[in-house]
Amino acid sequence: MFDMGSNWPEAESHDGVAQVKMRGWSARVLGHAHLEGPDGQRVRMDRRAATLLAYLGMEGPASKAAVSHLLWPDSPPAAVRNNMRQLLRRLRLSCGGTDLVDGDSQRLGLSPDVTLDLARLKCAAGKPLSPDVLQALLQGTGVGLLTGVSFDDCDELSRWLDGARAAVEGWVRNAREAEVQRRMDARDWPTALALAQAWVQQEPESEQAGRHLIRLHYLRGDRGAALAAFERLRSTLSHDLGVAPMPETLTLVRTIEKDAAWTASPQPTRAPLPMSVMRPPVLAGRQHALRQLQEGLEAGQLLFVAGDAGSGKTRLAEEFAASVGTWFRLEARPGDQEVPYASQTRAVRAHLARRPGIVMPDWVRTELSRIVPELGNGTALPPLASEADELRFYEAHAEAMALLHEGDQVIVVDDVQYWDQASAKLFMYSLARMMERKYEAPARAPAFIDCFRKGELPPYSEANVRKLVDTGLARVIEVGPLALEEVRQLLAGLELPGAEPHAEALTRYTGGNPLYIVETLKHLIETDALHRDWPRRLPPPGRVGPLIQRRLERLTPLARLTAQLAARADLHFRAALAPEALQVSVAELHAALSELESAQILVAERFTHDLVLEAVHASVSDSAARFLHGRLARVFERDGAPAIILAHHWMEAGQEDRALPFLLAAAHADEQLLPKGQAAGHYARAAALLEAVGRGYEAANARAAESRCRQSESASTPGASSVER
Repeated sequence: MFDMGSNWPEAESHDGVAQVKMRGWSARVLGHAHLEGPDGQRVRMDRRAATLLAYLGMEGPASKAAVSHLLWPDSPPAAVRNNMRQLLRRLRLSCGGTDLVDGDSQRLGLSPDVTLDLARLKCAAGKPLSPDVLQALLQGTGVGLLTGVSFDDCDELSRWLDGARAAVEGWVRNAREAEVQRRMDARDWPTALALAQAWVQQEPESEQAGRHLIRLHYLRGDRGAALAAFERLRSTLSHDLGVAPMPETLTLVRTIEKDAAWTASPQPTRAPLPMSVMRPPVLAGRQHALRQLQEGLEAGQLLFVAGDAGSGKTRLAEEFAASVGTWFRLEARPGDQEVPYASQTRAVRAHLARRPGIVMPDWVRTELSRIVPELGNGTALPPLASEADELRFYEAHAEAMALLHEGDQVIVVDDVQYWDQASAKLFMYSLARMMERKYEAPARAPAFIDCFRKGELPPYSEANVRKLVDTGLARVIEVGPLALEEVRQLLAGLELPGAEPHAEALTRYTGGNPLYIVETLKHLIETDALHRDWPRRLPPPGRVGPLIQRRLERLTPLARLTAQLAARADLHFRAALAPEALQVSVAELHAALSELESAQILVAERFTHDLVLEAVHASVSDSAARFLHGRLARVFERDGAPAIILAHHWMEAGQEDRALPFLLAAAHADEQLLPKGQAAGHYARAAALLEAVGRGYEAANARAAESRCRQSESASTPGASSVER
């Protein structure tokens, strides 16, 4: 059942198992009702006490009289009042004097000192799920309200409980749906797939759950699993409900069978994104990388694929692995570096999950139980006190890897930059042992393809990679951005009407990053802008903004501030002006600019591509923006910048009085040199500012100048002249 009390852990271990640190009392009414205390003690509740807490969690604070008569409908008023007093007293005593319910003679409500799992589930609607709710959904366990409780003797209370249970079922379903979609949008395929699988296991007749599972298998590149999931769904619907799959499901499956772009059925109010955009069928611009992978495979080398986030490293590795034969994917996760053996423990468990019947020597299982406790017999092992002890542990792991990899031809390891140091050392030892065995039994040594983000490997992993490459045992294949013709190839493969005319703009806007291209297309589709002219300004769409934001967060404070200054200065940014604007030395600025170039944020005083500019621009808070614009205004003013630039920065700094002279000067200059409409706009803005500060006479002059410019503009318009003639 859902475990959603106030005693949820402050952190979750990296193997997904909750390490609970208790804080206070919590009440569980999902599943079998009970109370849990700060020391882990469990206290059973009777049905009326549990129902009272459930009612207050569902309905909020309520009339004490109404709730009392709902619980004891056939009792006299005096008995009802006494029953309620006794019930509240029992609850308080069962918690060592803690009040779970607050109230007076008129109303009752849940105490802030207790956390109710039902209330947390209710609050989860429409929000990212808390770790405990997510864990329960992944486990696929039952979450019925007040399991085993019935009120056949209280008709009204029984009707309320039926309705509440239906509401809980709806919340669970909505939570599953929202979280699966959220994980899909974030391309967190493993979690999304696990959620969908748990959902299907819990509700095998749910076509909604089945469609998610089918779609996720396909998006992960497993077309066979997608079609198998459809067959199971169709069989369940036919056998249990006597119905056929809905047209939307059949459309999805026909698309997968043809491996073409998916066009959604017209029934949903919001059409899903085309399947081709979710997983582009054409791997554009990667022929050279594929040749390198093939050469490395034939040479028996360990293969590393490096590139920026979103460059398509994982997709490239998986496509190549699938072309070779039997393969399996492992991954590290952010935070693994803080927990010794976290990455390798997850890898062992992933292998054991797909081969539950594997037989390993007892000594191997015993040694592996140091990091995978479920392989042991419950007896604590002594620590590794000597080199011999450590060697035995390492040998056991190497032996286990050889057995677990038997029959595999390729292992893809993703996000190696997160691999913890202890796991890296253990893997390197096992790899060396497998390389030795390769000459005795080549079939037992699979090829490894390790993917990592360029520039993000920790020192210990970077040293390992360099050592392997220097000795010829490995090669690094770098995946760069797509060129214009490769972007055209990608767009042609999408078969997305309206996309190909945007090839040049997409290349410029995204820098040729495949993920950025796809996310931008999603944004254009969702905003119904794909068939229009390229938007004048775009925010970082989908996952692109957070990806770039993570790059920004890794910068030093001065480098990040320099990037933000450049974003606010935009086309007028010059490195020579930055030391004065930021009040730093030239040497400090040079170091910051070098850091920005290494991080691919700035190149030659310009942002590497538009998405980076937009993301940096969005990362500046309002107060910081005003500060930066004020600094820029002062520097540009001393540098003799054009009046309109000074007016812009003073206004953005929130200093309209400093902006006014420059705004009027810009209007005067524009009236002489530029189209009259532009000058009229500047006069209008100046007039509005003057009126706001009570300078009526000057505002009237500005309005008169605006009128003069608009009349002049109208007289010079060709259409207007022909009418007059």
